[in-house]
Amino acid sequence: MLTLKEYQQRALDSLRSYFSACSKMRDPDTAFYSVTKEIFGQGLRYCPIKELPGLPYVCIRIPTGGGKTLVAAHSVGVATKEFLQVDRSIVLWLTPSNTIREQTLKALKNKGHPFRQAIDATLQSVTVLDIQEALSMRAAVCQGSTVIIVSSVQAFRVGDTEGRKAYEGSGDLKDHFTNIPDPAKPFLEYVPGGDPIPSLVNVFRLHNPIVIVDEAQNVRTDLSFETLARFRPSCILEFTATPATQDPPSNVLHAVSAAELNAEEMIKLPIRLEAREDWKELLEDALTVRADLEKTAQSEQKKTGEYIRPVMLLQAQPRRQDQATLTVEVVKACLLEDHHIPPDQIAIATGDTKELADVDLSKPDCPIRFVITVQALREGWDCPFAYVLCSVAELRATTAVEQILGRVMRLPKARRKTDAKLNQAYAFSASKNFVDAAKALEDALVENGFQRHEVKNFIAPVQLKFVQEEPTAFMGATTATVAEKPDLSSLPKEIASKVFFDEKEKAITFRGAMEEAEKKELEKCFKTPEAKATVGNIFKISRGIPIKKAGPPAESGVVFSVPVLSVRQGKLFEPFEETHFLDFPWKLSECDATLSETELPSKRSEGVVGEVTVDKTGDIKIHYLDQIRTQLAFTGLDVKGHRYSPPGATKNQPPRCIDSDEFLCVEHDDGVVEAIDTANFPPFDFMRSFRKGKTNSSFSPPGPTLFVLKRSRPAKTAAAWRPAAPGRRPGWRTDAGAGRPMISRE
Repeated sequence: MLTLKEYQQRALDSLRSYFSACSKMRDPDTAFYSVTKEIFGQGLRYCPIKELPGLPYVCIRIPTGGGKTLVAAHSVGVATKEFLQVDRSIVLWLTPSNTIREQTLKALKNKGHPFRQAIDATLQSVTVLDIQEALSMRAAVCQGSTVIIVSSVQAFRVGDTEGRKAYEGSGDLKDHFTNIPDPAKPFLEYVPGGDPIPSLVNVFRLHNPIVIVDEAQNVRTDLSFETLARFRPSCILEFTATPATQDPPSNVLHAVSAAELNAEEMIKLPIRLEAREDWKELLEDALTVRADLEKTAQSEQKKTGEYIRPVMLLQAQPRRQDQATLTVEVVKACLLEDHHIPPDQIAIATGDTKELADVDLSKPDCPIRFVITVQALREGWDCPFAYVLCSVAELRATTAVEQILGRVMRLPKARRKTDAKLNQAYAFSASKNFVDAAKALEDALVENGFQRHEVKNFIAPVQLKFVQEEPTAFMGATTATVAEKPDLSSLPKEIASKVFFDEKEKAITFRGAMEEAEKKELEKCFKTPEAKATVGNIFKISRGIPIKKAGPPAESGVVFSVPVLSVRQGKLFEPFEETHFLDFPWKLSECDATLSETELPSKRSEGVVGEVTVDKTGDIKIHYLDQIRTQLAFTGLDVKGHRYSPPGATKNQPPRCIDSDEFLCVEHDDGVVEAIDTANFPPFDFMRSFRKGKTNSSFSPPGPTLFVLKRSRPAKTAAAWRPAAPGRRPGWRTDAGAGRPMISRE
């Protein structure tokens, strides 16, 4: 069974305390005042319903995404055991629509579902029926189990009951009305002959059902209260995110805050919001964010094993006859043609097209990533994978955005992810004004059960890292991204209290309208000109001064050059036209296709290949191996084993063998002379870094110079070296003594 969150358990504890107080005080009004005083620190006035005098009628307020249906399932056992104090009862579960009715019925009939498990944990035998099944329910079923009848409120809410099967007699229900207790007889409806009508509503009147009202804000009219009174309930429990506040207000026994949901990892917060006037640019940004989320989700899966496929909800405009609108078809065409989204990744969910029917979006083999709708997702659709809401029209409080927004707020598996991007929701609105869109989003959150004073902390602008954003103003605060971390320690206290820097997001926020003096003080906290300029932009935006955007390059006189294909006529060039060839008849097949050596050399030019290493002292060394080999060939010193060919040698002359006392050396531009290590050459370490002494010669060939040094006598500690002939470099010798060997001119 699914473990309750702490705030859900507290809600049930409040309900349990209320039922206990009702039993002791025999008055729901006094009990409500007493319990709410314990919960809120101040007793609340109980507002009775005139059609239902003396009836416990209370409301549990849980914001969207808080699992109120699970709490409602647990409340069945609480009401049966704590209030009625019996082992079984009849429960009438009313839903606001057929869609939610079908979902609730399916969940409660499934013994493996958390909703059903919550009921079975308290009550031993449970029977779940729909309205049609209840019309033929036998009395033995009610006598042997707790019966839960799930129905939409519309099935009962009528002014004229004639023609409604729930109010009509049914032969299958007659056995309920044998041996009727005398106290119950006055509350039943009778046929003219005097017998009770064997109707489902009369069965309710006989058994005093527990009534659970889901989304109770839809059941607050006079007709609704009259309908509820017909059932003669024992108690009514409302579960909603938005309780009624007037005419008459709901009796809110317990209220869960959005902060509690966030602390229990139930919802995605904050909501990142972007507003753009151009809907195609907005859609492009939304697609980029969703694609980035999918990459993040794949990394998350590698870390934790949890599968997430971020889904985008696109809210299109309804079709209108008098004007062109961004309909579902227009939005889908944009996805297919402009962004090349595969067709199987797109689903349409409208009143006419229901492509999500019987589709489980949580399965890994489901390809759907984009759901286009208008208002069809307002009720009963739940997909924690929904991360992005993109409305191609302006978000307005009068639209259905508040319910669609609720669809993207549930956190998958009610568990926070390791990457913060997967703990947030993202909203995009085609709006000219960010503040207007944020206000509409705020209203939508309030409609989802969030407290208005909480909402402002849960909305933040979308920050696309690849876009240099301008400062954005929201709820009296101006935020901008800045690369440099400011030093706020020197700010005066009155200014520091208005400044907040988010080091993780690299965002600085200033609350209120910035004064000139405050701007100067805040600029001192930054070092770079770019960061200081950002402070200037925050100053302007906070005071409602628009930032002048840079115009196109042409406005600043930048010339845009376009290459033109030309034809040379002597020393002149003319723009190419097809007439240049039309005047001279020719056939391509008759032209010579052979390329000259200049156009396509037969030998590939050699590149420069190097080796980078680190010596024993830690210095990085770069060796240009091929450059040395190339110069060997140019100078006639072709090293092959121990051999070299001196300059001027004829092709057939056998190469002279370099004996073991000779070294091939290279002199670099900076004057460093190195012995070249080649295969089978004696590696004398002290020959590696001779530096030139003073020279009287003007001979200074460009680039590294190659020559051969030969030892003059057998000893390895020779005091003198001389160039080897032929092909030697004249005038060089080396001096080696007790100190560092030096090379100098003779």
